[in-house]
Amino acid sequence: MVNHLAGKTVVITGASQGLGKQLALQLSAFDTSLALIARTESELSKVRTEISQNGGTAEYFVCDITEFSQVQTTFANIVKEFGIIDILVNGAGIWTTDEFEKRDPMLVEKAFLVNSIGPIYCTKQVLPIMKNKNSGHILNVISKSGLDVPENKDWPTYTATKWAVTGYTKAIQESLRDTKIKVSAFYPAGFESNIFETAGETDAHDQPWMMRTADVANAIVSMLNTPDDLVIKGIEMSNI
Repeated sequence: MVNHLAGKTVVITGASQGLGKQLALQLSAFDTSLALIARTESELSKVRTEISQNGGTAEYFVCDITEFSQVQTTFANIVKEFGIIDILVNGAGIWTTDEFEKRDPMLVEKAFLVNSIGPIYCTKQVLPIMKNKNSGHILNVISKSGLDVPENKDWPTYTATKWAVTGYTKAIQESLRDTKIKVSAFYPAGFESNIFETAGETDAHDQPWMMRTADVANAIVSMLNTPDDLVIKGIEMSNI
């Protein structure tokens, strides 16, 4: 495989576990510099250590992406550390359903903050950097819920948060049409991660409908590892 990622600085949100962690581990093999963002320092530290032990380059930044001031400070610190940001992967997200929201109505607001507003905050930090050099890549990990409605009738809030990101992604794709900045949307079906368990789901692992996290991360790597003049604008991914 030709390596088009060598030397690039990649920011990953939600990098302390699950898909974000797996993506960081895979990207570290491509001679990238990784900026890992999440809220839990102990887990971020473990990911950085694993990457370093494997010969990769990574630094972590503790940040709640729903807090604008934290996002501003964090991205300024990333630029201070690495000098530039070439790629942003908005991977952080939470799961919610109508049943969970009956027990905790504030989950509605939290889901929009994490799944929708957080990615917008982060994107707004990298856009001036990328516009200044007329290059870069923003990849939003969304969900098939951001495309399909009938099968998602039991989690309308979650679906709405993902449709919001789909709309935002399509809008910035259009606004950046005449630039060399890439914008991609990734729409996976359910895969093995901690998102369901964290939300309180039972039977949250090893389900037959779940894709392997490593396979999902590999698909994202393929979307990112394209020549500078090519972009994969959107991919849906699910089990056969």
